[in-house]
Amino acid sequence: IKQGGTGVIKVQTIPGVTLGGILVDHQLHFFPMDDGTQVALQGVHALLPPGVYPLRLDATLPDGSKQSYEQFILIVSGNYPDDPILYVDPATIDPVSTEPELQQLIQVTTPVNPTKYWTGDFISPAIAYAESTYFTSMYGNRRTYIGQGTNLTIPGFHTGLDFGGGDGFPITAPAAGQVVFAGPLTVRGNATIIDHGWGVYSGFWHQSEIQVQVGQVVQQNEVIGLVGGTGRVTGAHLHWELWVNGIQVDPLDWLIQAYP
Repeated sequence: IKQGGTGVIKVQTIPGVTLGGILVDHQLHFFPMDDGTQVALQGVHALLPPGVYPLRLDATLPDGSKQSYEQFILIVSGNYPDDPILYVDPATIDPVSTEPELQQLIQVTTPVNPTKYWTGDFISPAIAYAESTYFTSMYGNRRTYIGQGTNLTIPGFHTGLDFGGGDGFPITAPAAGQVVFAGPLTVRGNATIIDHGWGVYSGFWHQSEIQVQVGQVVQQNEVIGLVGGTGRVTGAHLHWELWVNGIQVDPLDWLIQAYP
């Protein structure tokens, strides 16, 4: 699995077996498939150093007995390039404001919903203005943020996929799901988070206008908001982020193949 990739762990068992386990250091959550197998999805962090990491499967059999299996999984480099240095409002990189916001995001995207809302491929959230859009920054790019007029320097990586486009262009749901957050944030501006189920979440940052509310179920290609330049930005654009079991992954992978 590459840095920033989505691991798919599919297991064939006898009926009545309950599965768990870990990949790297994250607890796996298994769900039944139509073909009788069980599957877990797990993101791999973009900054995880390449190398070998544990995959462990724990099975509880119908009679209550337990079995475990472990092997090592190779995590390879995503070969992510460096972005140009970004000079931003110091308030948007100050840990005093960024850390509570990150913890809020983690809290929202941690629950693993057993309901799977999506089917088949995800589609671009910028598909409604596809002829006018382009990628302005890819997922995983290494970044350095410098606070304008200060010595505050924060290293990191680009946690999503950026689509160009002007204020007011429509943002559409890449797949069906339920809205679990909709509101203003310091760094991410006007933000919406959709729970697609099975631990998969989409985040849409920097909107000029949010057009959904918490609890609303949305369908693929439904308009959920408008492109904007709110929060930590250098211009209006759509930032789409994808979380898989607590880890931000490359959304482009989800546009070119179906999961699970």
